[in-house]
Amino acid sequence: MLKDTITMTKEVRETGKIMEINVNSTTTSSVLARVENLISHNDRFYIVTPNPELILMAQRNKKLKIALNSANLSIPDGIGLKLADPKLEIIKGRELFMELIRLAEKKNWKIFLLGGINDEAARAASKLKLQDPNLKIEYNKGPRLDNDAKAISDIDKKIEAEVIVRINEFKPQFLFVAFGNPKQEIWIHGNLSKLSIGGAMAVGGAFRYVGGLSPLPPKWMVQFGLEWLWRLISEPRRVARVINAVVIFPWRVFVYKLFT
Repeated sequence: MLKDTITMTKEVRETGKIMEINVNSTTTSSVLARVENLISHNDRFYIVTPNPELILMAQRNKKLKIALNSANLSIPDGIGLKLADPKLEIIKGRELFMELIRLAEKKNWKIFLLGGINDEAARAASKLKLQDPNLKIEYNKGPRLDNDAKAISDIDKKIEAEVIVRINEFKPQFLFVAFGNPKQEIWIHGNLSKLSIGGAMAVGGAFRYVGGLSPLPPKWMVQFGLEWLWRLISEPRRVARVINAVVIFPWRVFVYKLFT
């Protein structure tokens, strides 16, 4: 069961596990209410958004599996997860990110963007600041990490220590981390106790979309569960990831159900 100091609200349905990874089936409004409640009680927490690729990755990565299953909220992101649980409520991670930004604006919360490739965090922060000049936001690219979420050099260790100090001085209600899978989930889990924050969320490519560096899929593709096709067309380098989500994951779910 998910670790938390506050009982799950009735709106959040425990769905157990998909291939041994915890997931919650819920609505966006329930997640926002839960987040507001946790922050108001000064309960430190974090959110992950497992998709088919991440669940597959966790089958062979013990640290990632622990990080995912230790999250306070594990929000399913990816229509392919319905193959494992047809009743599952899917919430897109990038959409939840924007809803949390809007909640931060409403509540006058401070937010911190950490990670991203090149200047993604800076561009996303700039776009968000244009939308709301009063938004309290800071950002940092952060250190380079290996797949165990460890700084890859002495310089990166120094950068990591400095960014933790900067976050703690800023004391944001929300920290959004975009180091990529599985680094971001493992990093949050390993560093949460060191951070003076309300909550954290692993956001993957959200900064890229918000910063206008990656085009959003047409709404009709999203409605028909064809976002994977859009990613393949717009970012051909993601072909291996798309195959994992569209071909390998359904097969692994079938085999898992067959033998458990």
